[in-house]
Amino acid sequence: MKKHPALPYVLLTFCAFFWAGSSVVGRHVAGEVPPLGLNFWRWLFAFLIVLTWTWRELYDHRALVQRKWKYISFLALSSAIGFGALHYVALQYTTAINGALFQGLMSICILVTALIILGEKFGLREGIGVVVGFVGVVCIVMQGDLQILLSLTFNIGDIILLLATMSYSVYAVYLRRAPPELSASALMTGMFGFAALLMLPIWLIEVYVFDRTVPVNVTALWSIGFMTIGPSVLAQIFWAYSVSKVGPGRAGYFIYLAPVFGVLMGTSLLGEIFYWYHAVGIALIFTGIFLATRKQTT
Repeated sequence: MKKHPALPYVLLTFCAFFWAGSSVVGRHVAGEVPPLGLNFWRWLFAFLIVLTWTWRELYDHRALVQRKWKYISFLALSSAIGFGALHYVALQYTTAINGALFQGLMSICILVTALIILGEKFGLREGIGVVVGFVGVVCIVMQGDLQILLSLTFNIGDIILLLATMSYSVYAVYLRRAPPELSASALMTGMFGFAALLMLPIWLIEVYVFDRTVPVNVTALWSIGFMTIGPSVLAQIFWAYSVSKVGPGRAGYFIYLAPVFGVLMGTSLLGEIFYWYHAVGIALIFTGIFLATRKQTT
């Protein structure tokens, strides 16, 4: 059965939704659930879940997995560790406004990284789309008030978040080189496994050196559960499949939707007020995505 050409874009929209939820939940539990423990358990549980339906495919392609183990571990290092762990650590220090701003920068970082590594060029229309989309993110961040943008301050959390953003852009680009013999689910299973393995010693340092253990309570259970199912299992599989179909540059534009979903979650779940600048920012973001992803007609 032929898949609809719009499917990758639908899945990328869900990715942005889950990532927005990840930031909201990460900030919400920042003082209660240690960041490295949160990141370790999410990848371990994600690995065990996806393994239930991919173990046969991995077994059949075990020789390929053995040859590509360095590549798969690099994906885990640049995404699950370089972005995931650093992202949660940064949320211990940075503000929601700065987090949204750096989230908007990720699309630009992916585009530039794809140009440098893959030579994937973009035209004037795509460039305009990037600019329009980022202006939409800035409009939401500064709440329609230029003074808010001018008065932004940056701390160690913002530096960590910038490093995390750069790491994810490298992951997004190298994901394009995934072996076609493996499905997105099987590839992510291998990545989840390496992520949990690489996170184990880092998590043990958090536990035994910094004396920060994951509490056994409702907050820890639901936050780890959400991080496992949404941002880990579903978002990573959706992202890997979509990048293989539309490329990292075009897929990266959809990260602009994360601040949009963040605003919608804040207004619907937390009772925050929906202001005019939210509407303007969302309109600009969707316009930017449309310009950047619309096929060139001749």
